[in-house]
Amino acid sequence: MKKVIIFIIIMLAISYGGYRILLTYASDQLIDQVKSEVLDEETLDALMKDSDVASMIDNYRGDLPISQGSSIPKEDLPFTTKEDATKLLVSKFSLGEIRDITSKASRGLTLEEQVELEKKVLERLTPEEIEALLVVGLSEIAFE
Repeated sequence: MKKVIIFIIIMLAISYGGYRILLTYASDQLIDQVKSEVLDEETLDALMKDSDVASMIDNYRGDLPISQGSSIPKEDLPFTTKEDATKLLVSKFSLGEIRDITSKASRGLTLEEQVELEKKVLERLTPEEIEALLVVGLSEIAFE
């Protein structure tokens, strides 16, 4: 009986470790895919030169509110890591939807598709979750 319990504990530990590794890998892949397929160098440079984006990134590094229009301190965000952001997206959207969105984004979204995507995101995510996604995404892209 003792051996069975030890075996189960070891299997649970291995499963949890595999889950964490897979989650980190998926998060890295998601950030890399957005960076390489959705954001070209010109768009990324323009984004980083935007004063609102720069202040959001600078404020995220400190303990100030995230953006001028927000009163949410970074410690009050629903999450602050790309792994947690990936968990949130996978819980709110199916893998098929995520694949569909990334493939559409990589080939370019029409205005109708942009409106549809924005509506879908606003329906499924809270404003705090959206802001946390922006902060985490921008900080990952800016700090790499």
